[in-house]
Amino acid sequence: MTLLDKSECYRAFLLLIRQDRSITTHEREVLLKIGRLLDLDPRFSETSIDDVLENRFINTEPPQFSRLEFAESFLKDAIRIASADDQFHQSEFEWILSVAVRNGLDKEWVEKELQAFRKNPTDQQVFHILKHL
Repeated sequence: MTLLDKSECYRAFLLLIRQDRSITTHEREVLLKIGRLLDLDPRFSETSIDDVLENRFINTEPPQFSRLEFAESFLKDAIRIASADDQFHQSEFEWILSVAVRNGLDKEWVEKELQAFRKNPTDQQVFHILKHL
């Protein structure tokens, strides 16, 4: 992944967790872990998570990844993160769908991945974006 892809990935995860206007402890831990995996400064990750609900200057456009496989990996991880609080909110689904469409994927692809996750959530323990780092 390029530095821009990594940055877009983290920004998009931040936007995803703010969709339901609440950040759980588990979501925070997951985002901090992703920040470490993407080699981001821990203070930057913490500050970004702390500020994402109130930061009106953050770019809210869905990310455009440089490669389709980056988008697919992001979306699979996004489904996992959106489900972390045991509630998959409509706003989270719509955000994920907007990222998919922006990157050339359709609603059916997202729904198929969501069904696969729901059938076997424990099979999703490793972040898909890791294979691109």
